Amino acid sequence: MKEDSFKMELIPKNVASPQQMETSIAAFNKPIADLLDFCGLPTVDVLSPIEERRKVIYALESTLEILPYPDRQKAYYLSKFTVAVTVGLFDGALSFLWDETIRAVRNLVSGFDLQYFFQIAETISPKYKNLVNSEDLEAISEHDLLEITRRIGLINDVNFKRLEHVNYMRNHASSAHPNDHEITGIELLSLLEHCLKHAITAKPDHSVIQIKQLLDNIRKNDIPDEDFEHIGKDFIKQPQERIDDFMKSIFGIYVDPRQDAQTKVNIEKLIPYLWGSCQEDTKFYIGTKFGYYRNNADLDRKNSTQRFLEIVNGLEYKDEDSLAAELIEKLQNLRTVHFEWNNFYNEFPHAKSILDSIPKTGIPDSSRKLFVKIISICFVGNGKGYKQGVDENALPIYNGFIQSFGVTEIKHFVHLFKDHEFVYDLDTSLADQRIKKLAEYLKTKTKDIHILDLLDLVIKFPLKSLNKLSIDSRYKEIIKHIDE
Repeated sequence: MKEDSFKMELIPKNVASPQQMETSIAAFNKPIADLLDFCGLPTVDVLSPIEERRKVIYALESTLEILPYPDRQKAYYLSKFTVAVTVGLFDGALSFLWDETIRAVRNLVSGFDLQYFFQIAETISPKYKNLVNSEDLEAISEHDLLEITRRIGLINDVNFKRLEHVNYMRNHASSAHPNDHEITGIELLSLLEHCLKHAITAKPDHSVIQIKQLLDNIRKNDIPDEDFEHIGKDFIKQPQERIDDFMKSIFGIYVDPRQDAQTKVNIEKLIPYLWGSCQEDTKFYIGTKFGYYRNNADLDRKNSTQRFLEIVNGLEYKDEDSLAAELIEKLQNLRTVHFEWNNFYNEFPHAKSILDSIPKTGIPDSSRKLFVKIISICFVGNGKGYKQGVDENALPIYNGFIQSFGVTEIKHFVHLFKDHEFVYDLDTSLADQRIKKLAEYLKTKTKDIHILDLLDLVIKFPLKSLNKLSIDSRYKEIIKHIDE
């Protein structure tokens, strides 16, 4: 059957008006309601209104044009989605759609470079260590799956936000979790469009394909010496976040005892051209691994870390102790919990563990920037839920940490508005209020005129717009005068 001859059979041929459509849906709606009533089950607020169902059914065919017809013929999830919509179970329809979206994103990752993906995953949470194959992708939380995919470049920042919204609606308005929220027909169509366009039919762009090709060549080929400078100069044109993730990833490959000698030689020749373009926290991240591997008697990785730092003239970042690396891992664990479902019940034990592990000498330099970021994120909250997205039990600990902030920490804080993960919940009213409250407090802890000007800008910035602060010309001008 050709695509142009395909017609939606959901709409009977003799149905020509909205009123007739509603009559057709009502014809099988009443028996379902009667059955529920006969079984003594509730019927109020169970099925979406017939008017809302009609909106979806009438627009469904045009929305599905995003999906090529051959793929549509295999899209069982869309059949379930459509049946759920017709019956009036919008929350069930959203669950079917989101399950397929996650499956599509996992397939996108599997077709790219699993080892690279897992290397980045390990840098954001230690619970993702030792993952190796596509089946292990199920161990990655759905938020982190989207976040890592965004950092790689398989989805862009805007589409990440769209899919995160679908994830939020799935958690708070679908049958996946108990809730009292409703989804309108127009909302459901919008969610369907986002998932089809930005996940289920998504393709990696050219710059991401270049990274895959580079990784393949590093692992498989004897790259000529004269090519490394050219490769390095070309790669550092990538976004800063991608440069740092790539460096952390090839460091992980380099210290792996299972890697062959040629791969390590290629990495040794490439890293001098990348190291200078990495941020300080990436260099510290690598440096802290020395003490961590030493204290765990991992001699191969310890020696490889030493060699790596020698090649890039980065021995000043080497940390002889494991405390900084352990603190980084605990901060990463807290970050993961914060972005998971019901974070406002689960953060306290992780915050307490961080409090107990801070050295008497204070926060190590190598973990300071991450400390400021994660604690600030958790203090501000995600603006969701009746608890404002904040773990109230952990809040006294966060308050204590923030009270210890000095000028160095405040400098890190104002630079965080350039960090995608830090700002993407700031378009909610509650998070906006809390971060402005935090900025007011931080003003009392410094007399630096540039920092004070920037904190004032944060406080006065339009409501629910701080996720766009870093592109404001005033921010760009002031931040030039504040070193990290």
